[in-house]
Amino acid sequence: MSDFTHLHLHTEYSLLDGANKIKELAKTLKKQGVSSVAITDHGNMFGAIDFYKTMKGEGIKPIIGIEAYIHNSEDVGDKSSKQRFHLCLFAKNETGYKNLMYLSSMSYIEGFYYYPRINKKLLREHSEGVICSSACLQGEVNWHLNESERNLRYGAGGYEKALEVAREYKEIFGEDFYLEIMRHGIGDQRRIDDQILRIAKELDIKIIATNDTHYTFQQRADAHEVFMCIAMNKLLDDPNRLRHSVHEFYVKTPAQMSELFADIPEAIANTQEIADKCNLEIKLGDATPPNFKFTLECAAERGLSLPEPENRYSFANDSVFFEHECRKGLAERLKFVPEEKHEEYKKRLEIEIDIINKMNFPGYMMIVWDFIREAKKRGVPVGPGRGSAAGSLVAYSLRITDIDPIPYNLLFERFLNPERVSMPDIDVDFCQDRRGEIIDYVIEKYGKFNVAQVITFGKLLAKGVIRDVARVCNMPYAEADAMAKLIPDELGITLESAFEKEPKIKELIDKNANAARIWKFALDLEGLNRNAGMHAAGVVISNEELWNKAPLFRQPNSAEDHFVTQYSLKYLEDVDLIKFDFLGLKTLTVINNAIKLIKNRFDKDIIWEQININDPKVYKTIQSGQAIGLFQVESDGMRKLGFSLRPDCFEDIVAMLALYRPGPMESGMLDDFVKRKHGEAEISYAFKELQPILEPTYGVIVYQEQVMQIVQTIGGFSLGGADLVRRAMGKKIKEEMDRLKGQFVEGAIAKGLNGTKADELFDLIVKFAGYGFNKSHSAAYAFITFQTAYLKTYYPAEFMAALLTSEEDNADKIAKYIDETKRMGIAILPPCINRSMKEFSVVSENGSDVIIYGLGAIKGVGGAAIENIIEERANGKFEGLDDFVSRIDSFRVNRRVVESLTKSGAFDTFGFTRKMLFNNLDNIMEACKSAAQIKKNSAESLFGEDESMSSVKVNLLMDSSEFELKDRLAYERDSVGIYLSGHPLQDFKAQIDEISYTLSSEFESVGESAELLVVGKIKDISTRIAKNSGKKIGTLNVLDFHGNIEITLFDRELAELEELGNAVYEKPYAFKINFSRDGQFNRIRLIEMVSLEDAKDMNFKARSFKKRNFNGNGSSQNGSSGSSSSSEKLRNLTPLEVSLDIAELSKDMVTNIYRLAMAEHKASAESNTKKLIVRISNPQQNQILVYDTQISVRDGFEERIGSIR
Repeated sequence: MSDFTHLHLHTEYSLLDGANKIKELAKTLKKQGVSSVAITDHGNMFGAIDFYKTMKGEGIKPIIGIEAYIHNSEDVGDKSSKQRFHLCLFAKNETGYKNLMYLSSMSYIEGFYYYPRINKKLLREHSEGVICSSACLQGEVNWHLNESERNLRYGAGGYEKALEVAREYKEIFGEDFYLEIMRHGIGDQRRIDDQILRIAKELDIKIIATNDTHYTFQQRADAHEVFMCIAMNKLLDDPNRLRHSVHEFYVKTPAQMSELFADIPEAIANTQEIADKCNLEIKLGDATPPNFKFTLECAAERGLSLPEPENRYSFANDSVFFEHECRKGLAERLKFVPEEKHEEYKKRLEIEIDIINKMNFPGYMMIVWDFIREAKKRGVPVGPGRGSAAGSLVAYSLRITDIDPIPYNLLFERFLNPERVSMPDIDVDFCQDRRGEIIDYVIEKYGKFNVAQVITFGKLLAKGVIRDVARVCNMPYAEADAMAKLIPDELGITLESAFEKEPKIKELIDKNANAARIWKFALDLEGLNRNAGMHAAGVVISNEELWNKAPLFRQPNSAEDHFVTQYSLKYLEDVDLIKFDFLGLKTLTVINNAIKLIKNRFDKDIIWEQININDPKVYKTIQSGQAIGLFQVESDGMRKLGFSLRPDCFEDIVAMLALYRPGPMESGMLDDFVKRKHGEAEISYAFKELQPILEPTYGVIVYQEQVMQIVQTIGGFSLGGADLVRRAMGKKIKEEMDRLKGQFVEGAIAKGLNGTKADELFDLIVKFAGYGFNKSHSAAYAFITFQTAYLKTYYPAEFMAALLTSEEDNADKIAKYIDETKRMGIAILPPCINRSMKEFSVVSENGSDVIIYGLGAIKGVGGAAIENIIEERANGKFEGLDDFVSRIDSFRVNRRVVESLTKSGAFDTFGFTRKMLFNNLDNIMEACKSAAQIKKNSAESLFGEDESMSSVKVNLLMDSSEFELKDRLAYERDSVGIYLSGHPLQDFKAQIDEISYTLSSEFESVGESAELLVVGKIKDISTRIAKNSGKKIGTLNVLDFHGNIEITLFDRELAELEELGNAVYEKPYAFKINFSRDGQFNRIRLIEMVSLEDAKDMNFKARSFKKRNFNGNGSSQNGSSGSSSSSEKLRNLTPLEVSLDIAELSKDMVTNIYRLAMAEHKASAESNTKKLIVRISNPQQNQILVYDTQISVRDGFEERIGSIR
């Protein structure tokens, strides 16, 4: 083994600087025969556990270190200077490791200023168990020795100052302080070598040889330069960018290092001395849940006698409290359960309590119970459940979940398996807007240093790394985009697997040298960390300060006083931390707001336990395909599934959510499920014992819980053992599967069942297990689906108002939901200063419910202004403009607010035109100012306020003219994000409705890439010069019915548009586009622009049907529906005429009718079939359109489509 140890090494966790991939590094070091190695990432310990575990796995001693940033102020948070020096610190033992974690935490919490910094005061206080070395040229000793012009300008003090600094560090660390010497061939380093040796001799400090290692292999030097360019957003060929003068920053072999330092061999030997001193053993993988923190008063309120009353944190106390709350909670739940079932519930509860106590998890359960209880107490909406916890009766009793697991055969063992020790994992959905409030509650309860969110790392992944590298290598955008799009759209795909799967990649790099160069760099950089972020939901809670288990991080420039663990989710349990998930779900806010509106209007409480979960009317809403706004089922595909499946009970919705995934859809499971439900495919069971398990899913194995029940019922396994079998099936290790199969068949035979059938059944289970979904999660989310469907069915106006409020900042969704609201026959009124609340609200008008636009949805009208308007309105409505100006607080309702209210039409009730008010803004604000002064004078008067003196009159310049329609609409859109009193495309609606196209609001349901047709008016065309290529790039801003679409244009398209001149702005066009998704961003390129007339014949997404066809997707039937014999057969059929009114029809309804018709057409061998003729009346156009569909349907078809009309 080598006697040299690398002690200055930057891994992939030195963000956008270190390019040593830890796994690759470990294998390289093992080949080199290295016995130990240190990690010294810049200013953080992000990679410590990853590094520790990986090196241990390769038989190499890991030395946990950090290259810290240090400054000389007594106040660690001093921001008077940006100056900081580098310093390497290493943990000798557990004490040293904890000191490093504390120092690193403080560098972010208190010392951050451009960089995470510590000072010498902190270093002195936390130096025990720590070894220190002087670092690189940016180390304080070296910096003073390097008397460059720049250093002298900033105070470099030369040899004497360096000597003083070295003496100070020796005073702190004694024999554990070392001076580093580096030999990369940099002139500045060569100049200070002798001086370092002189200091070492004068102060009796040992020296160590180090290499400032940033990448693993010498040949990756150029790739590292590219990496730096990505970090600095520079071009590789930019002569002014920062670059390395030498390329020596790779992992040199011990022999290379020995040769470099042949003149001072002790510098090599001393690296091993440090390695020998460092004997840190981190205890990994034994996570224990935190204990619940409650007061003695809390126990006394419940009459509980605590076994350890003196302990704030105690498992024994947790257990007593836990059992009490479980039994009390179940008693409440049983009020809604038939009495004959009570004993079953009580027995199961005791079993679960016993398992949770034995696994030491009562504290965990009570922590979750407590913060959910607090949320409900504060009126923060909480979801009914999520994930496997919905299978626990304990969770249901504690009101952690609101799904009763027993009626739906949800299994506790899917949540906690007594035969496999693993941490509980309860994910909780909160109202998205108030989720942070509950995290703050937990921080307040357990202490701000005991609670943290979880770090995440953005990585340079396959498509992203191609784009990043291509950008810095100056590849034209179009070429880079095309190259990135060659990477298949597969989750987790690597460049290597993409190369194997897509032959065009090889073709490209074989013929294009620049592409080959980019591909090589991308391969070298793929997988490196790009940035640090925060996990969307994860929170850890500890009974002690977290830096005893994991260092803390704070996002730079973050306004929140929240901390984040430096270790990512993957490594938290290794360091004895358990994650709690606090997720935000907007739908919960929608449901809560709808229920409030219902209470305010009807004084009615919605109690979900008392509502029939199989209410047929609710399911008709989903069956009709009119599911816009319903949780999880509003996408185009889900609405079509709702129409074809026709769910009529809660179990059907649970299955819908579980089956609408790529695996079940591609395997045919979904189609099979639909056919079996409607009697179009046979339902059979290999054993009669399977019927109660599979009957709810028509004989199809849909859920993981069904797999477990089959393994238990047929194979004789316990449910815990069955869960282990389920997990093994997911891994598909042949030897393990063969063993389990044998055990399963033996168990079946022991039960007197047929062994051959059991063998076949096991193979079938393995096949379906890969697609199986967690039923507990599906059931919990299906309940939210049911809640939204119930509200939309029975309280449509209140539900849509709540839905609109939830999306008030999203103009595209507002437009989509307003369309749906109008389709439902509910009018939407524009904002009104006397009627609008902050949110969208519902009122009765002429016997019908109408929704009034909320003031909160008007841009520029903030919360303070709305609060003042509504407060003042409580004293009586505003009688006119003068009254409004006299009463409002002009400090809160300022000019910007008044202008936005004018543009939106909120002042229309005062009887003036918007144009007149807009032109009088100065006069209105002058009157506001006068009113404010009068109020002030009255308040200071001895006689108090005189109402007659406080009213003012606005001196209006009278003008009865109104804005032109286009200006009026533009102002509406400017103020509320959409058009309210019309639309620029309204005159073309009839033409547009004859085209199969996609709306901008539907992009979210489009896959990763597609060719689409969009229709709209060009608002403007902007151009810029591409930084890399110097070519002109354009952006086409297109307005459609639901929002804006930005389409990228290149030279050819720009030239063609310029030829058309201003004519392109006068009418709408259809745009054939290439749509792709890149992370959170949509990339849209123009393929072709055509007239509306030409677009009628383009075959794209189903949106409507035309006289030529009734196939729902824009392609012509041409009077044919298959072979000539089937056409002959259709001619002889009795016609069935279905009459529809065009006013009833939505675009999606047409597609749904077509799908139902085609499903019946496939079964046309039956004798009772008829040829379908559709008659559509259009009274406004004085037309009746007749469509001979050439489709055969069964008797009763008209009744079957009645539910969707």
